[in-house]
Amino acid sequence: MNDFSHIDSNKILIIDDDKTVLDSIVSLLKNSKYKCLTALSTAAGINIIKTEQPLVVLTDLKMESDTSGIELLEEAKKIDPDLVVIVYTAYGNVPQVVDAIKKGAFDFIQKVQTHHDIIVPIDRAFKFAKIQRENTYLRSRVDLTDDGSFFGAVGSSQAIRNVFETCKRVAMTNATVLITGETGTGKEVIARGLHYHSPRRNESFVPVAVGSLPDNLLEGELFGNVRGAFTGATTDKPGLFEAADKGTIFLDEIGEVSIEMQHKLLRVIQERKVRRLGSVKEREIDVRIVSATNQNPEELVKNNKLREDLYYRLNVIHIHIPPLRERKEDVPILLYHFMKKYHNIGVIEVEKISSEALMILKEYDWPGNVRQLQGAVEQMMALATRPEIRPEDLPEKIRPTTKRVYVDTTEELDFKTSKARITEAFEKQYIENLLEKYNNNITKVAEAAGLNRKTIYRLIDSRDIKFRGVREEFDEDEDE
Repeated sequence: MNDFSHIDSNKILIIDDDKTVLDSIVSLLKNSKYKCLTALSTAAGINIIKTEQPLVVLTDLKMESDTSGIELLEEAKKIDPDLVVIVYTAYGNVPQVVDAIKKGAFDFIQKVQTHHDIIVPIDRAFKFAKIQRENTYLRSRVDLTDDGSFFGAVGSSQAIRNVFETCKRVAMTNATVLITGETGTGKEVIARGLHYHSPRRNESFVPVAVGSLPDNLLEGELFGNVRGAFTGATTDKPGLFEAADKGTIFLDEIGEVSIEMQHKLLRVIQERKVRRLGSVKEREIDVRIVSATNQNPEELVKNNKLREDLYYRLNVIHIHIPPLRERKEDVPILLYHFMKKYHNIGVIEVEKISSEALMILKEYDWPGNVRQLQGAVEQMMALATRPEIRPEDLPEKIRPTTKRVYVDTTEELDFKTSKARITEAFEKQYIENLLEKYNNNITKVAEAAGLNRKTIYRLIDSRDIKFRGVREEFDEDEDE
């Protein structure tokens, strides 16, 4: 089990030399999940960082009676490089804010007035802080597979550890196993693990994609044939069941096999005998059968696509592999596992992945599961141009469509003007993304944004957003 207990903290340190402001922020966070630590000076804040090890620090950028928030930021980063620091200010000093971001501040906010002003950036900061510390921990590990693995399948989530524990118990038996799980979850990896952890490990493991072959070819592949059984059968040929004798046969995509062929498979499973095409002689086989399907086997039975008697024969032990989107805590360890595997595939040897990129990868749903993640890592490692993978290096499909809005520091603008420009840019990007997502359906866009339709139209017009839908007309006094 991975020891991630060091990142489970909910401590946030708030630093401000104005006790009234400090108390108001603590009051705003009173009912949150975070434990607030407070300091009235940077010196006191540094001591708390050393002793309490908070995950996040929220500090005033400009303190009249003390050193600045930027000086605290620099000192705090020396103590704990992974510390996530948010700065806030009531002053219109854009260059100072930009300087803080350059020196490692995670985010900045204006002096907070409401719970919403502060909880959104803090939630985001804690999320990033935990991913960053997990990233640092995984990078420091020499061998990622010594806790939480099963014959090349890797994971740290409780869900996948339960799968591995079941596999280790079942592997030493001769029980027939049915493995279910979406495409790309690693069903064949688990099947191979069952074989190579079993007493049959020194015999053959024979995988067969039974769903990809028509019956006339599949029957010959599985059961073999004698000479003259059909045109072109010039020699006796053993089938794959015979090839797996004393070992394990893996029947993948079992839900795709025809009902007629399922009947023949059932007979072999029941009697442990095969008869080659064109022969009257039966041959006894000693073979362990592991099968798999990416469909719900009970639904297949219900829809008459899988014989009920065959299902019960195959489903002596059922192992279900959950999709990656349901165990996203496995994404980081899988990433480093595959990075290690492909470390020398490209011109540049990649040493690490940035925490920003890791956060994007961990939030992605991975419809192709572990196989898709493996392919993404292989691509990134092959095309890498530097030792660190960053968000812009991720496969295009995985990169988020929403882009972060940055401050233009080439203009000397006051804080209020800069904030207004950022707000305008955000509104434009936000509405454009929703219009694309909901195919210009204003009603759905309004519901997703929590705004009325009139407001959406006003934003489209004022932010010069291209709208390809049918515009509604409203009465002047119509109130939504």
